[in-house]
Amino acid sequence: MRDTGPGKRCSVSSMGVTGALLLALTFAAILLVVDLFDGRNRILAERADMALQKSQFMSQWFGTTIVATDYVLRDIIGKVRPDDLVYPDPDPQHFQRMQALIRDKLATLPGVEGITLYSKDCVFTASANPKLLGFRSNQKFCTDKSELIGPEARIQYIPMDKSATRRPMILVSRNLVSTDGHLQGGALAAIDLALAQDWISSFTVGPNDVLALVDSDGTLLARNPPLPQAIGTRSPSPPGQPTFGETRSSANFTAISPLDGRERIFGISKIENIPVLLIVGYDKNGTLHEWERRTWQLSAGFVILLALSLVVRRSHLRALAQREALRKLATTDTLTGIANRRQLIETGEHEVARAHRYGHALSVLILDIDHFKVINDTWGHPTGDRAIQNVAKAMARLVRDQDTAGRLGGEEFAIILPETDAAGAAIMAERLRQSIETATTTQADDGTVIHFTVSIGTASLGAQESTFDSLLNRADKGLYQAKGSGRNRVMAAE
Repeated sequence: MRDTGPGKRCSVSSMGVTGALLLALTFAAILLVVDLFDGRNRILAERADMALQKSQFMSQWFGTTIVATDYVLRDIIGKVRPDDLVYPDPDPQHFQRMQALIRDKLATLPGVEGITLYSKDCVFTASANPKLLGFRSNQKFCTDKSELIGPEARIQYIPMDKSATRRPMILVSRNLVSTDGHLQGGALAAIDLALAQDWISSFTVGPNDVLALVDSDGTLLARNPPLPQAIGTRSPSPPGQPTFGETRSSANFTAISPLDGRERIFGISKIENIPVLLIVGYDKNGTLHEWERRTWQLSAGFVILLALSLVVRRSHLRALAQREALRKLATTDTLTGIANRRQLIETGEHEVARAHRYGHALSVLILDIDHFKVINDTWGHPTGDRAIQNVAKAMARLVRDQDTAGRLGGEEFAIILPETDAAGAAIMAERLRQSIETATTTQADDGTVIHFTVSIGTASLGAQESTFDSLLNRADKGLYQAKGSGRNRVMAAE
C-alpha cells in the first residue's frame, strides 16, 4: 500500500520544492551566466559610449579655444588686403593700424600667446611680439612649395628648434589666397604647447587609461599621462582608427595601442572644422576587471549572483546618468545655458536640409554686444560675463518653441528661425534689439547699472543656398554692415 500520509506528502512536497528550487537556481544560474556575458558586452559598449562622449565633450571644450582663435583670424583676414602685408611697412601710420588691429584681437583670446600677420613670402609684417618682425614663418606651406594652399584653417605643431619664440607652439593660421591658388599673405595665432599639456593633465585618468591630442599628421601635441619623449613626434595610429570626412566628426573603436601594446577602447573626436583630434582611451582589461571578478563569484550561489546583478544594474544606471550629463555638457554653453556653437551648427544644418526638402522658409540672426570690450575694460570680465548672460535671457524670452537660440562665442550669438521669411526675421530682430536697448541692463560689481545695445545681422535661406555655413556667413556680413552703420541696428544681408 502506498504511503499517502502527511510524511509522504511532506517529502513529496519537499522534493518538489527542492526540485523547483534547484530548477529555479539552475535556470537562474543559466540566466546569470547569459547575463554575465551580455553584461560584458554592455560594459564594453557603455565604456565605448563613455569614451566617445568624453572625447566629444573634451574636443568641444578645447575646441572652444581653437575655434574662437580661428574665428578671430577669419575676422582679421576679412579686414586686411594683400597690399597691407609688406615688410618693412613704408607707411608708419599704416603699420601702427595693423599693430593696433592685432593687439585688439589678441585681447579677446585668453590663452593665445600672440597673433602675427605675414606677407606672401611668409615674412612677419605685424606682430603682437615686435621681436618677430621680419622673421620668416616656418609653417609647412612656407618651407615646402609642394604643399597645397587654401583659405581654410590650418593647424600645425612647431617644435622648439623651429619656433621663432624658441618654445614649442601650436599654430592656427588662415591664408589669403588668390583665385589662381597663390599665397597672398595671412594671419596666424600661436598657442603655447604647455597650455594644451596643462589642460589635458588637469583631467583624472584611471590606471593604463590615456588622453591624447594629435594633429592631422599624427603628431602628438599633448598626452595624459605625460609622455615627454613622444611629444612633438609623429605617432603611429592604432589599428582600425577611422579617417574623418567632411561630415563625420567622431567614432569609437577597440585596438592595441602601438605605443605601449595595451588594448584599449577608444573614443575619438575631431575638433569642429579644425584638423586636431582628441583621443580618449580606456584600458580594456581594467574595464573588464569587475566583470571577471563577478564571474568567479558565480559558484557562491544565487544570492551573490543576485547581488552582482544589482551591481551591474546600478553601474548601468550610473553610466546612463553620466552619458546624459556629458550630452548636456557637449550641447550647452556653460556660461549662458543656451545652445553652444556645436549645437547651433548641427541644428542649422538640419533646418537647412528640412527647409529645402519641404520648401519652407528659414532665417537666421547673428548679434553681438556693441562696445563689449569697453564693458570688459571698464568694469571687468565678470561684468562682461553678466552682460552676455542677460542677452541670452532676453533671447530666451522672445524666441518661439521651434526657434534655437545659442552662443557662437565671446559676445556673439545666433538665432535660427524655422518657418520664417526675411520680413519675419526683421520683425524678430527689431523686437530683440529694442528689448535689449530698453529693458536689459547689467550691474557692475560696484553697483553701477550699465545699459548697452546690440547690432543684429539677418539672412534668409536662398533657393540655391545649400549649406548653413553660407547662410550664417551672410548673416555675419549683415552684422558687420550694422556695425559699420553706427551699431544698435538691424541690417539684412545683401
